[in-house]
This record gives sequence, structure tokens and C-alpha cells, in this order.
Amino acid sequence: MNSHHRLRATLVCVALLLAVPAALAQQDRGAFTGIVTDPTGAAVPNVKITVRNLATNALYNSRTNDLGQYTVPALPIGTYSLTFEADGFRTIVREGLRLQIGQVARIDVTMELGATTESITVTAETPLLQTDTPDVGLSLDNTRVIDLPLSFSGGRYPENFAYKLTPGVEGNNWTSRINGSPAFTKEVLLDGASATIYITGHFGESSVSMEALEEFKVQTSGMSAEYGRTAGGIFNFVMKSGTNDWHGTGMYQFRNEWMNANSFANNFYGRPRPRDRRNNWAVSGGGPIIFPGLYHGKDKSFFYVAWEKYQDANRGVGTPSVTVPTLPWYEGDMSNYLTGEVLGRDALGRTVYRGQIYDPATVRTLPDGSVVRDPFPGNILPKSRMSSVSQKVAEIMKKHYAPAIPDALINNAFFPAFNTAKFEQKQFSIKGDHYFSAQHKISGSYAWIDRPRTLLDQGGVWDFNDPEKGGPLSRARLQKVETFMARLAYDWTLSPTLLNHFGVAFNRQLNPSTSWHVNEPGGDIL
Repeated sequence: MNSHHRLRATLVCVALLLAVPAALAQQDRGAFTGIVTDPTGAAVPNVKITVRNLATNALYNSRTNDLGQYTVPALPIGTYSLTFEADGFRTIVREGLRLQIGQVARIDVTMELGATTESITVTAETPLLQTDTPDVGLSLDNTRVIDLPLSFSGGRYPENFAYKLTPGVEGNNWTSRINGSPAFTKEVLLDGASATIYITGHFGESSVSMEALEEFKVQTSGMSAEYGRTAGGIFNFVMKSGTNDWHGTGMYQFRNEWMNANSFANNFYGRPRPRDRRNNWAVSGGGPIIFPGLYHGKDKSFFYVAWEKYQDANRGVGTPSVTVPTLPWYEGDMSNYLTGEVLGRDALGRTVYRGQIYDPATVRTLPDGSVVRDPFPGNILPKSRMSSVSQKVAEIMKKHYAPAIPDALINNAFFPAFNTAKFEQKQFSIKGDHYFSAQHKISGSYAWIDRPRTLLDQGGVWDFNDPEKGGPLSRARLQKVETFMARLAYDWTLSPTLLNHFGVAFNRQLNPSTSWHVNEPGGDIL
């Protein structure tokens, strides 16, 4: 292939990339489409269409084609006005048109004869019935997400609404199924890019604050080809952007044990109400970017930032389910383990009692080949026979894990009733938008989510005087999930019928899980 042909092939490939239909860049955006006609119903070509975002005054331009058709794609969700202008016709202005995630809103207009300087303003909501795309789902804007009741135990997760409100969607923010699809097969989008990191469809541990979200959409069927990487449906989240008006939110939720009744088991064993404290607070705000005396971002540059922190310290106690040695055992006195129940006789004809402890140092073989041992008299083990390591372990056990029910030999100690002893979640996010002109716009966002928690899923023993770690011999482990996500999008409108949308995203999650005692000098202690 000569250089001329190579150049032609390159130009063709670039043209194809730039001319991808606008709907393919709509994952976190919306679009207006329609037909413009005159009073006779004939198409009106070359009508100038100006779309204005009412919150930022950002402008998007388009024109009708020879058939009177137009499409204005890749619009950030929000409220818009559409202005239609053509020679020989009055100017038509459509106000108050709300655009949602993935929505293709049809706005057909009939122009009226008259001077262009005359205008007709129509204020009306965007049609609820979407006729230009077949997808099925549910959209929730921030107002409804905030106002609807939602438990904040374990943190707030907006996707929990999907399992309560959307037909065909069931499960929770860990395991979910859409229209019978397998778990972990849905796709999750944040600001138009996949939020999947290492578990497909799992967003619970990397979710941004609810205060940072502008809108949330669940798409269960009929999605277009642009939505790949899913065998079920789409959970689509879009973060808030700043506007010309300063706005923000703030909230606080709490729970405390003084509002709880004590449990039956605690009352029975004479234990007080366990510590049960949950606190959740969040703030958010944004507006135009301003550097006093240097720059004012009205109509140009905007930001929105959100911060949320949740803390959970739940020290609930269940029924006694852990068995630890009684205190005399640590001194070698295991007489309370010995019973009078006869199990049989040994090779020397001696009575064998249930619970009898035998001395391993007295093992011997009789002439007939039988092996016998001598019992410790009264089940008392000489303390001199205990190693120094054993005695140190015994001291630790007596100090931290003494039996709560001294006379019981089994199930004589308590363990936390909940799998998580302590949990904290911090969610930070910021989003920025800048409008260079009606042809060039850029936006980006960054989110950081940190989730350290103490897990007790390995069982073992627990010291309630050390609620952080459960004492030196607990099996508690620290899981610290930390997520970083970034997005950058650039829109270049080359002509009324040609748009280039460029987007890049970064997701990273750290998930170390280690024993709370991993850095403790166990050898030195013992």
C-alpha cells in the first residue's frame, strides 16, 4: 500500500471514529430529538436550535436537516430550554425541560409564520413517555433518594432503593439479580464509566456519598449496544455538578444504646445494655469556581464536593456460646471435671471414671502387651509440670478471658452477637466542569472511599474490655477496603451533526485483610 492509500485509510478510520452515532455516548447523558414543521406539516430545514442549561447557562447548538429532523446528544442531565429560530418564522422557546440519565426526549415543534424577532415561549415538562428508546427501568433523582426512608445501618447505599422499587430487581448491594440473571452479572456505571473493579456489578464497597449523587437509574431491559459488559441490567449513577447558584446539603443521623431496650439474655445474666452507637453525617456543596480578584467562573467553571462519614461501634452480646477453662484449671486443679460415672476398667483392673486425666509420663506396656497410664490423683496436675509458655498463656487467659459463668464447664463465656465489632466508612468526592465554548466542554470527577472494619468471622475468644481488638488472643481481623475512582470527559462539537465524545476512567481498590495482632511480638510475649 502506497503512502497515498495509507493516508486515505487513516482519514477514513478517523472519520468513522468521529462519526459514531451520538447515542453511543449517552451512558451518563441525555439527548433531545424531534422534528420541526411549519403550520402545513411540511418539514422546515436549517432551523437553528440553541439548547441552554438553565443551571449553568452552557449552550449546545444544532440545526435541522433537510427532513426537519434534529438531535442534540450528550447533554448532562438537568433542566434545559430549547430555542428554535428560522427566517420567516417566529422564534419558539421551550422552557423547563428536565433531562434524565439515558433519556432521549422527543420535542417536536411546529413553527408559526412571522418575524424572527417575535417569539413564543412554552413552559412544559419533558414528556414522561419515552418513544425513541426501548429501555425499561426506573429513575430516581436526588430529591427522591434523600427523602425516601432508608436505614443507615452499615452506611447509606442508594442502590438499596432498586431492590425495593424496581420490578424484576431483587437482592442487596452484595448479591443482586435482575430479571433472573445470575448474581454479579450486572454493570454499574459512575459518570458514564464502568465502576467494576474486581467483582462484576459490585458497587457497595466503592459507592460515593448519597449527597454527591444527582440521579440514579436502574435499566433492566432494552438497553442499546453501548451498554456492554452485562448479562443482567445496568445501575447508572451520575454525580452532582456545580451551578451558577451556590447550593449544598447537610445531614446527621445517630443511634445510641440509651434508646434501646435490654435483651432477655442480658437481663437473665444481669448484664447491662451493650454499647450500640451509630453515627452518620454528611455535607456537600458547590457552585462557580472563584478566585477573588483573579477569576470568577460564572457561566464557565463549576465544582461540587461531598463528604460523608459513618461510624458503627456495636458491642452487642449474644448468649454464652464460647467455652474457656475455669480458673482452677490454670493452677492444675481439674477436679471439677472428674465425675463419679464409671466407664470401665483398665488393664490393671482399676476403675476408669468419666473426666479422669491421666499422666502421659507414666505410660508403660504390660507383659501381655497392654498399655496403661496412671491417673493424676484427684485430677490435680502439678504446676511444676507446666511449661513457662503454658503458664504465660494461662496468665493471659485469666486476665482477658475468665469465664463469665464460673461454675459452667462448657458455654461459659460470651462472644459478640455481630460479625463486625467496629466499622467506619469515609466517602469523599469532587466533580468539576468547565465550558470553553459551545463547541468545547470538559468535566472530571474524583472519589475516595475508605472502609476499615474489624471482622469476627473466625470465632475464638473475646475480651469485651478491649472492644477494638478483643484482647491479645482474639482472632479478630482488620479489613481495610480503600477505593480510588477518577473520570475525565471531553466533548467537541465539530458541526451540528458531528460530535466527538472522549472519556477515560480509572478505578482502583485495595482490600488487605490481616489479623489485628500481625505486628505484635508474640514470641517475646511468651
